Amino acid sequence: MYIRRLNMDNSWQVGLDEHRFLLDPWLVGSEVDGFSWFNEQWHATPPVPLEQVGRCDAVLVSQPYSDHCHAETLRRMGPGAPVWAVAAARKRLARELPDLQVLEIPDATESWANICGCSVAKLSPAHRIDPIYHALVIARQGNAVFYAPHGFSLRPEQLRAVAHLRIKVLITTLTHFVLPKILGGLINPGTEGARELAEQLRPERILNTHDERKHAKGLVMRLAKVRYPDLDRTGLPEFCRLDDYTPLEW
Repeated sequence: MYIRRLNMDNSWQVGLDEHRFLLDPWLVGSEVDGFSWFNEQWHATPPVPLEQVGRCDAVLVSQPYSDHCHAETLRRMGPGAPVWAVAAARKRLARELPDLQVLEIPDATESWANICGCSVAKLSPAHRIDPIYHALVIARQGNAVFYAPHGFSLRPEQLRAVAHLRIKVLITTLTHFVLPKILGGLINPGTEGARELAEQLRPERILNTHDERKHAKGLVMRLAKVRYPDLDRTGLPEFCRLDDYTPLEW
């Protein structure tokens, strides 16, 4: 297993055996939701430069929002590794990067994609209106990474879909982030949400993601109520603190 942060927010490089995946790469510029007056954010800590990312067998995009589905990063990466995305992110990339071929990640309760020798699928929440935050599962030979950058709560049929897997790493947020209901309500469920997800999955390790205190302007952050975690006192026995871009390998 190989895990490396690519920024201090929600971009990762994940390896199972010899296979390497990029998750939600946002490595250049800012992210804008709709219009900059509404929400624009920048990394507080510079991400790993693109030329230092190294080998990548596939790119996985978990959400259609620009801090996950960052077209400029994908454009600068150029042709090479195949890009797989959830349906809404695939549609967005078709508009913003029409020359980029993007394949759709299937739902774990229906089928799994074979990507570079690994099984990959998404899990989606029950509700059908925004905001919809997906989780991704990457598995090989019974070992899996569960990536839920906005938290997640599995329904019984979803638990059955991943019950055969050993969750080696759960990557999820510890930040509690709430907007007015008209803008989405609860965005990140915080440490309590991570604890409940861990109770469902029983991971061997937990890494936090989507917790960077980014520079921001616009309406969203003026209205947001945010509680960032104390990473020294998470209360999660499986938590593994990773404060820099040094890879974890085991």
